[in-house]
Amino acid sequence: MVIGAGFTGLLTARVLAGHFDRVTVLERDELPAGAAHRSGLPQARHPHGMLARGARIVEDLFPGVRAELAAQGAPVFDFGAGFATRLPYGWAPRRPVGIEVQSFDQTHLEAVLRARVRDLPRVELLDGFTVEGLHLSADLRRAAGVTGHRRADPGRTPVRIEADLTVDATGRRSRLPGWLTAAGLPSPRRLEVPSPLVYSSRMYELTGDQVPDWLVAFEMTLPPSVDRGGAAITVDGTRRLVSLVAPADELPPPRDDEALRRFAATLRSPHFAEVMERGRPVSPVYRCVVGGNLWLRYDRLPSRPDGLLVLGDAFCAFNPVYGQGLTVAALQARLLARLLRTADGPGRLAHRFQRRAARIALVPWLTATAADRGWSAGPASRPARMTRSFLDGILRRLPDEPELYTRFARVQNMVASPAVLLRPLLGRPVRRAEGCAVARLCGRVTRRHPRSPPSAGIWR
Repeated sequence: MVIGAGFTGLLTARVLAGHFDRVTVLERDELPAGAAHRSGLPQARHPHGMLARGARIVEDLFPGVRAELAAQGAPVFDFGAGFATRLPYGWAPRRPVGIEVQSFDQTHLEAVLRARVRDLPRVELLDGFTVEGLHLSADLRRAAGVTGHRRADPGRTPVRIEADLTVDATGRRSRLPGWLTAAGLPSPRRLEVPSPLVYSSRMYELTGDQVPDWLVAFEMTLPPSVDRGGAAITVDGTRRLVSLVAPADELPPPRDDEALRRFAATLRSPHFAEVMERGRPVSPVYRCVVGGNLWLRYDRLPSRPDGLLVLGDAFCAFNPVYGQGLTVAALQARLLARLLRTADGPGRLAHRFQRRAARIALVPWLTATAADRGWSAGPASRPARMTRSFLDGILRRLPDEPELYTRFARVQNMVASPAVLLRPLLGRPVRRAEGCAVARLCGRVTRRHPRSPPSAGIWR
């Protein structure tokens, strides 16, 4: 059973369908037939990106998805040539880097994946169903399913659905910690690195000579010095989804169109203001809290029910400005597929999965939080300061070193280990802090779990 029919839940259902006789996907929303927005996914009105590593996994699980999205207008292009990226210390080099990516509207991606999952003979997608709690075995050692009710039922008649394996893929709004506490079980420790950013996003249509020569424009924030930025993605041949990003007290109200235009003109990249001036708005302005970084350490629970897995944002959620969430979820789905090939059954699967899923989350967590800790006025830990110092040093060099940027792009798209960023430094003495930061990013500094194998397998 999979709770949640978003991106993570759909990938998970596809994986489970190859190993179980029946897979039930439960979704609180009434799901649309095609590409339409739904209340449970407000962030779909804002730009999303899938890194090259995640796109490869999705294509492996659902062959032909990239071509299907491309037929709907979602362009496929080289990351270096198609992106116009304004880094904190200058423009990123505009040249091919050999990494293919695709920009798309999140509702179209989910619609395509949802249709594929509905066609799987072993999968039942049950929407309009609210899950209210876990159903546990008498000794509390095994998750035996869930309890809930159909939203269309005015009497909220309780329904119990049993399963050998239960997966929480409900995202940031996961209620699992509360369910565990209600059952008398320990809940996971919360690690949080907040971000004050909010989005204001709007769709624009451009025609003829209005269409710019870039497919994605991005201006990176790096607090505290660069506290505002933006993203604009190509949805199809004529439409660009523009999002302005800043702390809530700096971003103008969504209904003040003129103030938003003035705000866009203050950014270092001119591309957002150009689209807003030349394009025709075809949607309202939508405001959304970006959300910071949150890691629920299910991998470190002293005891957990067997038969219960947590994937995606319900396990570890990142500041979406950095575009890591979809790819990390895809990597975790692939991990689950690998573990299921050798597992005798769902017993003890949760323990092995959560520990290895934590290794997948480690590098994205360190890179995202290294940047976002700049929002906090409090002191940072020494490892965090080293990681931030290393990241800052690399960012300063990128505008003037195309080869280094190519390496950075590979790391950014999770197709190469952060260790490749050390190679340009080998011509001079490498400071201990730099080496320690990269080792930490690669997952090789594991004092709490000294016997854990390194996470190098993530990069294969």
